[in-house]
Amino acid sequence: MKIFKHPVILETACGHDGSIKTLKKLVDIAANTQSKIIKFQIFNLKERAIENTKEHRIFKPLVISEKNWKLIIYYAKKKKLYVFADVYGDFSFNLAKKLKVDGFKIHSEDFFNSYFIEKVIDTKKPTIINIGGTYKSEVYNLINFLHNKKKLSKKIILMMGVQTFPTPLEGHSLFEFKALVNKYSKFNISFGYSDHLDPKNELSKILPIAAFSLGADFIEKHFTDNRKKKRTDYQSAMDENEIKNFIKLFNQFKGTLGNIDKLNKHEIKYRKMFKKSIAFNKQKKIGEIIKKNDLNFIKNSKTPSPIFSHTIVGKQVLKNIKKNEPLDLKKINNKIGAIIVARMTSKRLPKKAIQKINGENSLTLVIRRIKKIKNIDEIILATSTHGSDNYLKKIAQKEKIKFFRGSLNKVANRYFEAAKKYKLDHFVRVTGDAILCDEVMLNKAIDSHILKKADVTFIKNMPYGTAKEIVSFDSIKTINNTAQKKDNTEYLEWFLENNKNFKVNYIKSKYVFNKSMRLTLDYKEDLKLFNIIFKKFDNKCNFTLQDVLSFLKKNPKYLKINNFLVPKFEKTDINTELKI
Repeated sequence: MKIFKHPVILETACGHDGSIKTLKKLVDIAANTQSKIIKFQIFNLKERAIENTKEHRIFKPLVISEKNWKLIIYYAKKKKLYVFADVYGDFSFNLAKKLKVDGFKIHSEDFFNSYFIEKVIDTKKPTIINIGGTYKSEVYNLINFLHNKKKLSKKIILMMGVQTFPTPLEGHSLFEFKALVNKYSKFNISFGYSDHLDPKNELSKILPIAAFSLGADFIEKHFTDNRKKKRTDYQSAMDENEIKNFIKLFNQFKGTLGNIDKLNKHEIKYRKMFKKSIAFNKQKKIGEIIKKNDLNFIKNSKTPSPIFSHTIVGKQVLKNIKKNEPLDLKKINNKIGAIIVARMTSKRLPKKAIQKINGENSLTLVIRRIKKIKNIDEIILATSTHGSDNYLKKIAQKEKIKFFRGSLNKVANRYFEAAKKYKLDHFVRVTGDAILCDEVMLNKAIDSHILKKADVTFIKNMPYGTAKEIVSFDSIKTINNTAQKKDNTEYLEWFLENNKNFKVNYIKSKYVFNKSMRLTLDYKEDLKLFNIIFKKFDNKCNFTLQDVLSFLKKNPKYLKINNFLVPKFEKTDINTELKI
């Protein structure tokens, strides 16, 4: 849950012994750690025990007055802490609401009070439900009750943990916690883990960290000022130094769990030090076909060739290659194509592929610009098998380019199947809305892509809508086979730019342009701007992107036609995870 920056909740429990001075000291300790959440237990005596019982004698001296709770919560918030409160009935719940706490916890003792739980959840604030000491069927019944009432969200936190002052190691089960997360994640809720180990046990630091790595969104830790004073609930509470050190350790560990989208510097160093590169064990001459027994792998950190042997066997040599010479892919045949994806069922601008731009189909203009790329062997129009796309085949035939039909929504699959059919080793990824695709930078990108032996090459510093990528066949195959959400591959560049999954190469243009410029076709306003541009250049495709940038620099008023429009999705909205 991204409500709070830090997932560790510091639990005071009743460690104040009824003293506002001690409670204030605990707030100071919490504020001096790197955690930002403190939790109190707010209650009156009737909510915790009945008269003439052991519990009544225990809790009577631990009651804090409403006046003092108001002072301490104000003090905690002044220290920039978020405040959670355990609530045990209507009195404590109403008081906590009145004092404007940031979240609630339902103690395990109130687990069966489903209507009370519902009432707390209705505040729309984060609510922890402790499931310690419950049967699995009871958890199931409560969650289904809340689900049927439409009360579940990420603000509901199922927290596992039991307190037996302290709880021994055998009272904890990470296996059960992992099973809980797996079973109830479908309800789109959060999870918490509260260990109650004796702090003298080193596992009291390791266990919560392990739980966090298994899916806990929150970790709850009891703390006190000094364990030697043996305050209430001290048995599983870390003292001031212990809790500070734990938070520090936890933060260091948490840093290893972030989603990494590139190789770190240590991995890159290791890769350079140890990865062998492909070469030949004898000279290979022009026209020869590469065979398995021609290959040799050598250490070469200066000119690495991180290429699988199975990807070059069977290819023809284009230039003489010396023995043990680092492989230059330009010296063997690589079939490079341009795949243009287009369809008629666009929702933002219906039939945009055949929208007229100064009298010509928009898709025709895209194809003609792609024909200007020098370093490609094939141009393929890849559309869907949907009946509405029949007309696009006629455009491909008229322009004398190849044609392919595939999946309507699984765009990566369409690229993959088209590349596979035409036996491409690499391809330029072109979308049908890229009316001003830049052949100048694409030629440079292809050269750089082959030279660097990259999986994907991006062009930086390009006006929105004009930057396209060079993609290897193996990369599109990987995305097609492993994307968690295959329908999201319409936004293929967000899959490709993960530098942890792929070897990503960048080149940068020297273009100077207004950063608000928008040169893509998604809306009627875009169409209006393109009509102005192509009318200026009389529909001839011999003008360059630089010509357009110069024209718009002299006529900045035209940028206002569409530069207020924004992309339909942001990257964070799209699942680009691969099952690799």
